[in-house]
Amino acid sequence: MAENTPRLSLGTFPTPIQRSERLGFANLWIKRDDLSSPVYGGNKIRKLEFILGEAKRRKISHIITFGAIGTNHGLATAIFCEKIGINCTLLLFWQPVTAGVKKNLLLFNKFKATPIYKSTLWKTVVSYYLLQRIKYPGAYFVYAGGSNPVGTIGYVNAAFELKEQIHRGQVPEPEVIICPLGSGGTLAGLALGIQLAGLQTRLTGVRVSESHLGPFQACTKTTVAKLMKRTYAFLKQRCQRLPDIDIRLPAILHDYFGDGYGVPTKAASEVSRLLKDKEGIGLDSTYTSKAFAAVYDYCQNHGKDAGPVLYWHTHNSADLTDQANSVDYRNLPEALQDFFE
Repeated sequence: MAENTPRLSLGTFPTPIQRSERLGFANLWIKRDDLSSPVYGGNKIRKLEFILGEAKRRKISHIITFGAIGTNHGLATAIFCEKIGINCTLLLFWQPVTAGVKKNLLLFNKFKATPIYKSTLWKTVVSYYLLQRIKYPGAYFVYAGGSNPVGTIGYVNAAFELKEQIHRGQVPEPEVIICPLGSGGTLAGLALGIQLAGLQTRLTGVRVSESHLGPFQACTKTTVAKLMKRTYAFLKQRCQRLPDIDIRLPAILHDYFGDGYGVPTKAASEVSRLLKDKEGIGLDSTYTSKAFAAVYDYCQNHGKDAGPVLYWHTHNSADLTDQANSVDYRNLPEALQDFFE
């Protein structure tokens, strides 16, 4: 399959697995994808290895993607596009403005992305699917979060990486893996990869994005199923020896979303402080703190009877504070300057 699937080496793999010994749970392990790259870690790197590999194969000079104003996917795409000489345009919609959001806005400028603020998700989606395609027909359009079939391969691959770590005795085969569910690529790729790798682990995604955009499904079991099926078909085209499977869907938890995308919850804030104090691992308020709140509850509710639990940590832990501080916010587009004033 590697012969038919372009990939750029952007990260440091395999990422380590850390047993959590200070939270009072004997059965909790953490997959440290926050350490996937010293440049900028997190779950986007695995996806971008295949997305940018495909872009280079097609001789693409311009990538257009979208997300909220603090999009980690947008920042990771900007960073690695600059490294390999591809122009990057980010279509942005509003989310609650936090210190992390402001830092990312400054970093978009640092890494030479072109941010375009569309204010609402609807306007952003219309621009992405219609206006920008008319204006830039030769660009490579990458879905939010890098969650197209090409990007999702990164987490199919990650499941096989986990299988190797299980075989080496670094972690027992998990009874359940829990991760955030936003654009869907991480959960869909892991669920598909776990099945193809022959593991019996259950997958659970913790929804951190709006489930629907008006009448359209955006973050549901149906959208995850579609992405799994499209990714499997994409892989099957490139490797006829891929086994035939009846796709096994992951579970989705909806109870940790709170009042909206990027809006912190009390439970998430509490476990975020706890994990930082006990294990030195940072969480963000949009994705990983809500997912880890679900992990914490699962371990508490199941107690010693639970089998091994693996939390797949998707946040970046590389410190880009100095780079952000080198940017004057007045260099941003005027519409984005308002978030600093």
